[in-house]
Amino acid sequence: MSEARSRSSPQPACHPDGDLTAWPEQRYACDCGEELRAARMGPRINDWIYETLSGQRYRDDRPQLLRDDPARWWRELRRRMADGDMRATQLYSTVTAAENLGLTPWWHYHHPVTTLTASPARRPPFCCGSPMWVSPDGWACRVTGRLFPYLPAAH
Repeated sequence: MSEARSRSSPQPACHPDGDLTAWPEQRYACDCGEELRAARMGPRINDWIYETLSGQRYRDDRPQLLRDDPARWWRELRRRMADGDMRATQLYSTVTAAENLGLTPWWHYHHPVTTLTASPARRPPFCCGSPMWVSPDGWACRVTGRLFPYLPAAH
């Protein structure tokens, strides 16, 4: 460890103030119209990702013909371009460029744009002068990153 690092000021001691029980599950809406919930990002990742109530994390919006018969879809798009359809030309250019870059222009990962359920009636706990972050494993201090597992709810 470098000498400069060892002289740095110590991190503040975390003393959470507030209710450390888990908040009730919230529901959200994606701009595509799907109802979402927050889910654990991965088995070893203590962060959130959003998924539909059936567990889908992304949506495939490809036209049905492109799903069923991609070669035919591209042929018809080229035919429309040959007939002078400028929208077909724009679509061809956009999709070809995206696919050449390894992008998926027809898919999107779900992200909430609005909350459907009422906000919890309580404030988040505070630690080190800031509201704590709610994670899948518990409340986390935003200053130090220290995790405080959820306490059981009082009955």
